[in-house]
Amino acid sequence: MPHKLPASLVHLKDLFMYVCLMEENEISSALCMMRSSPVLEAIIFQMYDNDKLPIRQTLPNFLDPEGHPDLKLDRLETLVIEMFSNLPVEMDFVKLIMAKSPLLKKVRIELNDNVSVEEELEMLRELVLNPFHRASPSAKLTIVRPYAF
Repeated sequence: MPHKLPASLVHLKDLFMYVCLMEENEISSALCMMRSSPVLEAIIFQMYDNDKLPIRQTLPNFLDPEGHPDLKLDRLETLVIEMFSNLPVEMDFVKLIMAKSPLLKKVRIELNDNVSVEEELEMLRELVLNPFHRASPSAKLTIVRPYAF
């Protein structure tokens, strides 16, 4: 997977992608798209699980913000993650984007219906007890449970 596209997507302001974060090549593809889009204002990722793949750990520090000095999301204001399953790699992905987005105003995480209330509580506890670097201290993080019909 290329690190960056051959030509920058200088007019792309909104990015919507289906992403399986259990596959490193999909993570790399998403990062490549973000690196190649200097004026992104909104990103929406809809996560999906590949049931055929075992849940794997990505390489240590693969999504560490320090390892991505060229990822600059200087205009990003909105991040939405749909179908969030609370996998460690998903949380690391959110933390990376938040660390690289100085103008970020709104982060919305919509949980997958397989995330229990206990898992949600543990996720919130981790976010509060283990603060992480945010480029934008004013970004509002909202976690939403799926609607029950």
